[in-house]
Amino acid sequence: MSIATEMWELPVRGMTCGRCVRAVTQALEATPGVESANVDLESGRAAVSVDPAVASREAVEQAVRDAGYEVGSSKPAPPAPPTLVTIGGLVAKPLPAEPAPTPPAASNPEREEWNLAIGGMHCASCVGRVENALKGVAGVEDARVNLATERGTVVVDPARVDPADLAKAVADAGYSARREEAAFGAAAAARLREERAAAVDFWRKRLLVGVAATVPLLLLGFGSMFVPAWGHAAWVGWTMFGLAALLQVVLGGPYIQGAWNRLRQGAANMDTLIALGTSTAFIYSLVHLLRGDLHQSHYFMDAGIILTLITLGKFLEVRAKGDAGAAVERLLDLSPKTARRLDSAGGAIEVPLAELKRGDRVRVQPGETIPVDGDVVEGESEVDESMLTGESAPVAKRPGDRVTGATLNGDGALVIEAKRLGKESALEQIVRLVLAAQGSKSGVQRLADRISSVFVPVVLGIALATFLGWGLLGGDWSRAALNAAAVLIIACPCALGLATPMAVAVASGRGARAGLFIRETSALEKMDRIDTIVFDKTGTLTEGRPSLVEARALPGMTDAELIALIAAAEGPSEHPLARAFAGKGDGRSVADFRAIRGRGVSATVDGCKVLVGSRALLAEQGVDVGPLDEIVDAWEAGANTVLCAAVDGRAVGAAGLADRLKPHAREVVEKLQAEGSTVVLLTGDNPTTARAVGGELGLPAGRVIAGVLPDAKAATIEALRNDPGTKGVAMVGDGLNDAPALAAADVGVALGSGADLAKASADVVVSSGDLRAVPHAFKLGRETLHAIRQNLFWAFAYNTLGIPLAALGLFGRYGPMIAALAMSLSSVTVVARSSLLSKIDLED
Repeated sequence: MSIATEMWELPVRGMTCGRCVRAVTQALEATPGVESANVDLESGRAAVSVDPAVASREAVEQAVRDAGYEVGSSKPAPPAPPTLVTIGGLVAKPLPAEPAPTPPAASNPEREEWNLAIGGMHCASCVGRVENALKGVAGVEDARVNLATERGTVVVDPARVDPADLAKAVADAGYSARREEAAFGAAAAARLREERAAAVDFWRKRLLVGVAATVPLLLLGFGSMFVPAWGHAAWVGWTMFGLAALLQVVLGGPYIQGAWNRLRQGAANMDTLIALGTSTAFIYSLVHLLRGDLHQSHYFMDAGIILTLITLGKFLEVRAKGDAGAAVERLLDLSPKTARRLDSAGGAIEVPLAELKRGDRVRVQPGETIPVDGDVVEGESEVDESMLTGESAPVAKRPGDRVTGATLNGDGALVIEAKRLGKESALEQIVRLVLAAQGSKSGVQRLADRISSVFVPVVLGIALATFLGWGLLGGDWSRAALNAAAVLIIACPCALGLATPMAVAVASGRGARAGLFIRETSALEKMDRIDTIVFDKTGTLTEGRPSLVEARALPGMTDAELIALIAAAEGPSEHPLARAFAGKGDGRSVADFRAIRGRGVSATVDGCKVLVGSRALLAEQGVDVGPLDEIVDAWEAGANTVLCAAVDGRAVGAAGLADRLKPHAREVVEKLQAEGSTVVLLTGDNPTTARAVGGELGLPAGRVIAGVLPDAKAATIEALRNDPGTKGVAMVGDGLNDAPALAAADVGVALGSGADLAKASADVVVSSGDLRAVPHAFKLGRETLHAIRQNLFWAFAYNTLGIPLAALGLFGRYGPMIAALAMSLSSVTVVARSSLLSKIDLED
């Protein structure tokens, strides 16, 4: 979040329908300093993006009050108990309803999230040292640093922290840090690309220096085998000294400097191991050269080769790491640099994207990239939204439809009114999700960090023991120095630090291309043990757009009159069921509308008290529903949702609505079951309808939990998690209404549009509503965890096998060089294995 903009959250009381939401939203957005407002009826909260230099909290709250509502704590009505259903011996009864998830610190108006570019890190111990340095700054609440992306994220109190404080703390720890101001679109992509190219060029130049000096070192070192006189020539020894000294300064200097900085702080890291290993061989040869023992001076060659091999490994590593970061660049590249803004006379002026403001209208010609998130006000076209949804089929757009920036317009011209710009846009939210995933840490990574913190001191102890053992017991101090150097070099924990973040960086980029966004790395680990997958019904497995199938009025009213009556009562409602009656009213007057959450509505229509809702709701209000029982039972058995209607306390008829299953819903359920998962349907619908839908999906009645209102869904998820026979539970929902259940599950998967990405309380966000993405998400998680495990195996294998072999001297005369090669290969192996994730086929 930038310094200029903050996100405030307000509890709003008194909202009952969509009109209330619109009124509060309009009042907030009309307040000076308010950039945007998102009001949620279900949770009774408003998320407001403001410029704190212009807006005050008092003014924002007063705007809500002026609109006729109150600001305060909202207490939802207690939920009705859900139907008790047994699943594998588990009775899924409700637990006490859980509160809504606490918003992250960064959403607090007094907290901000800053991004940092970190320099000088080499291994996992570097990561830990930088994180500790950042957390030690007063006003920093949390800090996360990623070795693979060389980025850090800190949650700070901006009133207490200055970016210079963070830079100084990191510099004192021996590294560099600078705050990265939020950039958007092609400019940000260009900056990232320049940084990546500069890093690759830096290591390429160092590698060329290493090769240029190492080749003559090799010729001189092995030359005595072909020219015996060289073995006793002083000029050979001093020439090798000069070349090795050059490499020690150019290639080894940063490691020596880093080791010295760690030593001053009483710590050690990879720099320490490399500096000790190469310096040991160099100083040993220099001492013998000064004593006139030219034969021993050939260890200058070993020191030079070691540094060149390490540099080669670093060059390959940096180049491959850049490929992983390219996923974010490709996303940012999708945004155009300019837009055609319409003036008051209708003329189009091309302006930089950054100059657009909310409410501006822009023209998009056929074949152009849509520059902003907004609403179509003129024209018709088809838009390729594959960057957002992963689906290649274009989507028809007409006036009133929402379009997303960075998507591709088809063959029609459009005029779009800008609604969400910059960091509020869907593309920016996608980029933020990818970066957040790359910066988050899994349990495996935290374990690797803890191991790294003690690994280097242990290696130093083993190297010292090797040196003393060979020297004191074997009497061969030359061999002792070489073996100790080999131990130090082969043990460098580069691969250990890269094992997890490298895999996550590549996997998050691969997921983004398929419309999958991993919000928390820990979800990747949990996916491997998920054996129960719970699906919400409406909007998740079904289209969420129920249509009227049939209406049947009791004597005294015609079917047409019944439909018009229900349409009038449901008119003010924003519930999906109400949309089935849109346009079916006949202009009747409506007053005293009240939504009965999750159950129905009441209103006064043409002076009569009308109640529309479930059969149970009418019965609770004292209505005799006996005449409707036969109709309701028959319709519910056919998987229809039934709305009963009563006028002045007397039942007058019922309407049957059908919410069709989404395409591929049964296919997805069958695929997940074939993979060994237990699939459960969780819905607030009545048991009869729910079981009928479950039957269409191929689910037995025992795996259908019905009658569960939104507030009780989280408790049901907890009950499933607490079943001793369950390893892990995933919840698949369609957005904010399922937020408590998504948060309660081991893994939450949210289906939704780009506008919902930042709001979903889920671990994984699917940008489209395509259910086929759900098994893709689990496959991506399993493949990523598999790659992490293989990376850690190789990281530990090189050390576990290499350290004892080096200590025992089994590498022989060329121990340090073999160790350097093995150390470099361990990092390259980890990077190469992680890179394979970018090529996995999620659809097979």
